[in-house]
Amino acid sequence: MSHSELVGVLLAAKFLDDKQLKEVIIQEFVDRLTGKTLEEIREVFGIMNDYTPEEGEEVRRENSWAFE
Repeated sequence: MSHSELVGVLLAAKFLDDKQLKEVIIQEFVDRLTGKTLEEIREVFGIMNDYTPEEGEEVRRENSWAFE
């Protein structure tokens, strides 16, 4: 199932208030993203990095726990 299809199912589960389905879909996203670098995650979701190198370094310093 593609990422866009998973998002669609997640939105449907939210609309239907199906907690179990939401948890399954969220876990699928977690499994797909675990172990990926920040750059790989950006690529998966089509997110452009608009930080300057200095801004990126500042974010990494402020949130160093997330990059361990």
